[in-house]
Amino acid sequence: MYELLWIALGVALGVAAALAAARVRRAPSTGAREEVQPPKQPSLQPRAPVQVEARVSSDAPALAKAIAAQLASLVSAVEARAQHLVEAAPTRRLLPSAADAMFASIQPLHRLHTKLIAVGRARPKQAGTTDVNALIAGLGEDLQQMQLGLELRWEPPPALPLIEVCPEDARDATLFACGALLRAERGATRLTVSTERSFSRARATIKLELNLEWITAPSERRSAPHIGPAFTLDWEAAKQLAQVYGGELTLSHLPGKAVRAVLRFPIAQRLDAPPRDDTPEAPEPDAREAGRVEHDHGGALVLESDPALRAVLARELKASGRAVFVCADGESAHTFLETTPDRFELLIVDDLQELQANTPLARTIRARAPELKICLLTPTPPTDEQARAGLHTLKKPFGVHELRRTLANMLAQD
Repeated sequence: MYELLWIALGVALGVAAALAAARVRRAPSTGAREEVQPPKQPSLQPRAPVQVEARVSSDAPALAKAIAAQLASLVSAVEARAQHLVEAAPTRRLLPSAADAMFASIQPLHRLHTKLIAVGRARPKQAGTTDVNALIAGLGEDLQQMQLGLELRWEPPPALPLIEVCPEDARDATLFACGALLRAERGATRLTVSTERSFSRARATIKLELNLEWITAPSERRSAPHIGPAFTLDWEAAKQLAQVYGGELTLSHLPGKAVRAVLRFPIAQRLDAPPRDDTPEAPEPDAREAGRVEHDHGGALVLESDPALRAVLARELKASGRAVFVCADGESAHTFLETTPDRFELLIVDDLQELQANTPLARTIRARAPELKICLLTPTPPTDEQARAGLHTLKKPFGVHELRRTLANMLAQD
């Protein structure tokens, strides 16, 4: 299973290759005309910070999205197998240490998947607001768990309005921006955070400033930012997450001294609105049509292209006492369902296109099994269209516990 982790990290390097090297732009000058001067002795005046930008090739988003889809299935399969190792141990004392180590290794893969989704422009805007003070407090805990040895300095202001960004995306954007800082100025360990309201844009924002600096002088003198494809991946992911919500990200760098990121998030317009629950409501049992098809066998049909994840899904469904039929393409699933529609109670599918109106599988579902319960495995959050269609969704990558909860909720509904 460790080989799977190495494969995932190796595949992700393809995106790094597609991301061009970051470019550096000097901060604007005071407007004085430049003249050619003879060489001078090194000046003792402080250097001006440079503005750091990243140039991404045009095919990088599509490549990132494709790799993210494969990585999501791989991470779900590896995490499930680690969970199965834990459950197989008769006592905690006999629990394989490799299982705990594997769980620790899976978390960076989850973050990598999130970055790829953001770079691929496949993470849509979600409803929700975030408390900035809670966001920074959580950031400190995340950085501590990553054991980066950072000294975090932050004095929370008395009160700040909410920002119009869902908590998960605000957390990831801030965390990825910190990752870009750490890659740009490796060795610096003091992270200072400051927050304030800003009215310099058409819409009021919260300005979140992250400043990473050295506590002691670095061992080697640096004249250029330490940036590359790994920096660009973090930087582009954070920037895309901010821009989805109308925010922005800028970075400035003084090599060997400090590097600073400024995130701007729009302030929520309705501060007095109660918290929204955007979870789609399940259809009421009595809203279903009378005379529905009864599924005597309670079987499950699994349509998943990844063989490792197919095995995980089959294992969990068999544990619930259901007969399981697995297939790797829509044509096979269509054949199973058309031949014996009464056999199946549940369909798990990994591609929304298989459920489009013009596919044989979708036509068979409408004609032969309209009461079939369908779970869509998706790498992105569910859309309003999916919610209206009554689809259950499970976001990849997922863990065994999330899978079990989703299956239990689906199968519990009449």
